[in-house]
Amino acid sequence: MLNLLNLRGYRGFYAYQMTDLARVNLVVGRNNCGKTSVLEAIELLVSGDPSALRESALRRTELTEHGVDISHVFYGHAREPGTSFELSCPDDGRQLTATMLLPADAPESAVSSHACLLRIAHGEQQPFLLPVDENGVLSNVAVRGVPSRAARFLDFDPRSLHAIWNSVLAEGRGPEVVEALQLLEPGIEEIAYPTGGGRRRAIELGHRDSDRRLPIGSYGDGMTRLLALSLALNGTTDGCVLIDEIDTGLHWTVMEDMWRLVVETASRSNVQVFATTHSYDCIRGLGALVRSRPNLANDLAIHKMHRSLAQSVCIPGTEIAVAVEQDIEVR
Repeated sequence: MLNLLNLRGYRGFYAYQMTDLARVNLVVGRNNCGKTSVLEAIELLVSGDPSALRESALRRTELTEHGVDISHVFYGHAREPGTSFELSCPDDGRQLTATMLLPADAPESAVSSHACLLRIAHGEQQPFLLPVDENGVLSNVAVRGVPSRAARFLDFDPRSLHAIWNSVLAEGRGPEVVEALQLLEPGIEEIAYPTGGGRRRAIELGHRDSDRRLPIGSYGDGMTRLLALSLALNGTTDGCVLIDEIDTGLHWTVMEDMWRLVVETASRSNVQVFATTHSYDCIRGLGALVRSRPNLANDLAIHKMHRSLAQSVCIPGTEIAVAVEQDIEVR
């Protein structure tokens, strides 16, 4: 697990640090303070997979007709040769650096017909050298990343969910996913991925009071959200799960149970979770969990970010319940 995270020259961070990271971390702060950037930095650092740059650009629509505008991942949106960023966790020696190079400064084996090359070095792996044109666009070339990503951003693509569901079934953890959906609808007994009918065929849920399965959309957006969350937690092992706006689509009355699900499943899967929220109900649910399950407090932390600070402020799990009880504003 990551205990400490350093960012230098990455997106909106000239230099930034997060300390005292727990198994489950809730990142809070105002809009545009860098919460999502922290999740994306963790995804890139843990996986070492350059395709994470592409995926973050897709989420943010940082695209041109020719590919990804790579300048946005560098502090100040710079794209000149020599521009770089570094992500690291000094406690366990993890480090990833990305540097813009002139072709003349790259190894002779590198592609040299482009204006620049993006060199990504991750630990002892062979560095990636990716072509960048004169406009700072990372061309739409194939990026071959690590076969099995150690970091998983919450994904709602039915095809991705189906693939994770198959792996969860193979490990015998299907009942845990069904149990998670019962937080919203206790009668759910079955999850089915119908074959045929094209890729848009809906995920279906079986209910004990019905003789037919219903599309998951019939139960509302919260059910799909909860399914994706449970699949990500159960389908990732010894890695990180990253969740932007974890409470989206879920009512405040299920917040405590949602957090219990997250913490207990993360512990079973040996997964570290980083989530964001703007909701005080979400934080209140975390406080309620600490009060009812004090044994889980050491696995929890809230990290408050502010653009004027070079380091996040950590509220450890043992203090979350007190902060909520005293109505202290921690967002």
